[in-house]
Amino acid sequence: MNKIKAMLAFFAVLLTASVGGAIWFPFVPLSDHTMAKEINPNWDPVYRTYSFSPSDDQAVSWIRFARDLQPHQMEWRWYAPSGRLYARTFAVVPPKDFTSGDWAGKAWSAIQIRGCDSARMEGTWRVDIHRDWRKVKSEWFNIGGQYVSC
Repeated sequence: MNKIKAMLAFFAVLLTASVGGAIWFPFVPLSDHTMAKEINPNWDPVYRTYSFSPSDDQAVSWIRFARDLQPHQMEWRWYAPSGRLYARTFAVVPPKDFTSGDWAGKAWSAIQIRGCDSARMEGTWRVDIHRDWRKVKSEWFNIGGQYVSC
C-alpha cells in the first residue's frame, strides 16, 4: 500500500511540474554539446572538433537544451592556456513557442582566432558554459599544438 501511495505522489509531482512548465528536478536538461568551426543557418554545428589551427577563423562552443516556458540567460567564459579569463559572451535561449514545435533550445558562442591574440596563444583552452548563472558544462579544446580528442 505504501508503494502505491509513493508512486501516486511521484506522478502527481510530475504532472503538476509539467503543467506549469517547470523543470522537474534540480538539473539542466542538457541534450548535446560540442566545439565546432562553424554554425549553419539552422544553428547546428558544422565541422565538430576540439582541435583548431591558428589559421582557423573561430572556435565555436555550441550547446542544446530541452526548452521550457522560461527564457534562460547563457554565458560563456573563455579561458586561455595560462588559465586567465580571455573573453565573456552572453546569449538568451528563448522560451518554448508552442506554434513552432521546436523543443530544442540551441545557443552558441565563438572566439575569433585568425588575426587575433588567441592565434598566438597555442595550447589547451577551456570554455565554461553557464545557464542562469550556474555552470552546466566545461569544454577543453586546443589551438595549435597537440590534438585534443572529443
